[in-house]
Amino acid sequence: MISTRVTQQWHLRYPVISAPMLGVSGGALASSVSSAGGLGMIAVGPAQDGHWIKSEVAKIAPGLHFGVGFIEWDVARRPQILEETLSLQPFLVSISFGSVKPYVHRVHEAGALVVTQVNSLEDARSAEECGVDAVVIQGREAGGHTGELSTLTLLQSVVPIMHIPVLAAGGIATPQGICAALMAGAEGVWMGTRFEACHESLLVDRIISRLIESHAEDTVITRLYDQILHAPWPSKYPGRVVSNQFVRRWLSQEITDDAAKELTEGVQAYDPDTIPIYAGESVQFVQDRESAHHVVVQLMQQAEAWWKERSQVISS
Repeated sequence: MISTRVTQQWHLRYPVISAPMLGVSGGALASSVSSAGGLGMIAVGPAQDGHWIKSEVAKIAPGLHFGVGFIEWDVARRPQILEETLSLQPFLVSISFGSVKPYVHRVHEAGALVVTQVNSLEDARSAEECGVDAVVIQGREAGGHTGELSTLTLLQSVVPIMHIPVLAAGGIATPQGICAALMAGAEGVWMGTRFEACHESLLVDRIISRLIESHAEDTVITRLYDQILHAPWPSKYPGRVVSNQFVRRWLSQEITDDAAKELTEGVQAYDPDTIPIYAGESVQFVQDRESAHHVVVQLMQQAEAWWKERSQVISS
């Protein structure tokens, strides 16, 4: 069995955390991941309120740990959403894409661990100084909003200077990917895209079908959707999406009011050729619909076998 500080200190069987993904990660997905021995996360953004969070937490099997992930600028705008969440006793709270410093003491005071996602060595240093319990280094391969550096580059930069556990995110979706991250010094993996097509995902069937059809080369990094929606995402965090007709058309011309109208209609229809489908380069490993529990167990059993096999090859 693969053992790290994360599995030991967080009482997990496997060092697998499901990344909080807006529109994907609800209580059912979190429960399935946690029941398999990992740690499941619920994602909260501007569209989710306290009632929604409470209803999703109610879907988690009794006795299972769970986490909740936030966007920092959303928490700054409505601090009550953090308080409502802490009253539900999450095991872990993730606050990313901004400074976590104002929230660390309050989260710890409520009895939860706090982590933050970072995209640079400087941000990792700052996070540790703020007192977080772990940092998630997110490479550019990741789906959703991301930074400029790759996962492996970040791991090699961040791991040697950290005194707290480092979790790896971005491009990890296979037993080999998990082993590579752990061998590079990560003490757990923070996986998102691999869980998007699971039975417990909040995504509708036609979006999941598009994910299953997609390959790494089909993803692009762009600020297109944020610009059209006037979303308050800092410009240093563009988003990786599965390219579609809408993206290809509007990236090749000036954005007008017609783009917002078209996007609104597409969202209402759940049209995969219009709406943002956030997914990482590892989308090519999403090949079928499975339970998240099965994904965790199968990945880790194969990772443990791969680890043993490669260790023997290296030692010989």
